Amino acid sequence: MGTLNMPQARKSSFAPDMSWTQQVPPSKRLNCIAAAEEVFAQAEQKLAQVEETGLDRGEIRVAAFMPRLPNVEVDRGSRRYASYMGKQFRRRGLDFRVEEAHSADALELLLMGAQVHDKIYGTFIFFPAPFGKTEDYFLRRVRPEKDIEGLTVENTGRMALNIKTVDEEEKYEGVVPCTAKAILTLLHQHGEIKNMFPREARQSGPTVAICNSSPRIGIPLQSMLMRIGATALMIHPQTRPEDREAYLQTADIIVTAFPAQSEADLVRNVKDGAVIIDCSTEGNLHADVLHKAAYLSTHDNHLGQITTALALYNTALCALWQRGMKG
Repeated sequence: MGTLNMPQARKSSFAPDMSWTQQVPPSKRLNCIAAAEEVFAQAEQKLAQVEETGLDRGEIRVAAFMPRLPNVEVDRGSRRYASYMGKQFRRRGLDFRVEEAHSADALELLLMGAQVHDKIYGTFIFFPAPFGKTEDYFLRRVRPEKDIEGLTVENTGRMALNIKTVDEEEKYEGVVPCTAKAILTLLHQHGEIKNMFPREARQSGPTVAICNSSPRIGIPLQSMLMRIGATALMIHPQTRPEDREAYLQTADIIVTAFPAQSEADLVRNVKDGAVIIDCSTEGNLHADVLHKAAYLSTHDNHLGQITTALALYNTALCALWQRGMKG
């Protein structure tokens, strides 16, 4: 099975043919753009609340950091995400700045400086960082009230311990991991999928297979899904191949987010009527899933727009949090 999308992962030279994703009928394709627009509207409402505290949105500065080795190209997905994120934040009047860090020490110092800068209300790191250190190493330098990614131990801990139903989950006001929450937002947007989740303890929920064990996606997503009644099974490099196939063939919902190293790594044999979301950069689905899946979100389906909208929402929450601390 492929190497998960974690900081120490090697880039795969295998490039799957994903041209078939253009053939996904509208009736099957989950609407990321509509979901993103809804979250952007919610973020605007939250920013209006920030302005009611006397803080103009132009004064909300976000410090984003792009880790890169000298003379080495920035990860393509990170570059694309940074460009879109900056555009959306600035369009809404926020002061969004991206600074490159060329070593682990440089990134650490930049992060620590941002935490004590009273004009910076949010920090964001475009992982992976190619410095041989874990994501958690750098996230430990981030204060939870400036963590617009929602990845610090404090923020993920609050989320994990706050058990809810699917309806209550939508009202949760904590700072939560953006990509994992984007997946949940997309699932909740479609009524038929949302109804798969129980609304009371006696009901049973869906089985979800997650092909990722990173702290950005797999770990928080598993926690989010379990707390709203799903049975979330995580697939990682040490999962036995026979177990991996069994999980994929029985799961009601499949989320995949790792770079495929070969054709054998592609998600192929799935349950008829499954809901499938591909969060990988290059695509990790075989064309066979097109005919079996009830609903699909392929790698080119703009999930990043929802993630960006949630980062903006988290920024507003962080600003309110800090304004309350100052008050």
